[in-house]
Amino acid sequence: MQRAVRVGGRFIGAGSAQLAAVVFTPPSGVSARFCVLHVPAAFDEMNKARRMVALQARAFANAGGSVVVYDPTGTGDSGGDHAEATLDRWRDDAMAAWTFMRREFSGPAVLWGLRLGALVAAALVRDASPSPSALLLWQPVASGRTFVNQFLRVAAAAQMTGRAAAAPGAQSLRQQLDEGAAVDVAGYTVRPELAAGVSALALDAVPPPPCAVVWRESTPAASPQLPPAAAKVAQLWSDAGVHVDIGAVMGPSFWAATEIEESPALIDATTDATARAIAAGAVSIH
Repeated sequence: MQRAVRVGGRFIGAGSAQLAAVVFTPPSGVSARFCVLHVPAAFDEMNKARRMVALQARAFANAGGSVVVYDPTGTGDSGGDHAEATLDRWRDDAMAAWTFMRREFSGPAVLWGLRLGALVAAALVRDASPSPSALLLWQPVASGRTFVNQFLRVAAAAQMTGRAAAAPGAQSLRQQLDEGAAVDVAGYTVRPELAAGVSALALDAVPPPPCAVVWRESTPAASPQLPPAAAKVAQLWSDAGVHVDIGAVMGPSFWAATEIEESPALIDATTDATARAIAAGAVSIH
């Protein structure tokens, strides 16, 4: 009989805000061997993915991992307001959570990001001070600008549904942001600093990480294939000497699904690949 993973809530100081975090630790009798920090997706993708993130965190804990899952400033149960969000603030939140995790837990450390969080995590490894043993990417956003434009388009379309008067379109919202005005869309206040910071990020412009990379994509196709952009970046990093374990599994786009979805295949593949990366102790490059 599998013992219960231990789950607890914590608050992490991050500047003027307190970040709400859920900490998953191994069950009684399972030795703690590594630790993992999750950098979340953005906007509604973060909320739709909470179930999958929790399931993966529990899988890691059962394998001997201590996992920290936090809400960025102004989201979930964290302090602050989403109107305060900027890319720099998100980076500071991630660093505060990383510092907390390294203070609390020893052993090899993994930085795990989902969607925009994966792009932010990849950039953070090269630009800031976390030194993970492995970088774990789930369905990373390839282009920050495309991501922002898609968010504005989908959110604007949703706002127009059922309205007598037309709501601002995505092009109008983008223009307001480019002109320096904040916009309110889909329940979020988005500052121009956030849109500009995210739009400047691109996965193919991130230098090769100085650690092993585990990269998993989820696709509903019966024969899972890697997106061309993912395969291209993985090859660039591999050519630079990075150990990249990349693959695709059949599963739902849980971060964008209408209903809450699960992908057991993704969890199994991720847990196995991360354990292998930690055990291999891939040599860092600089």
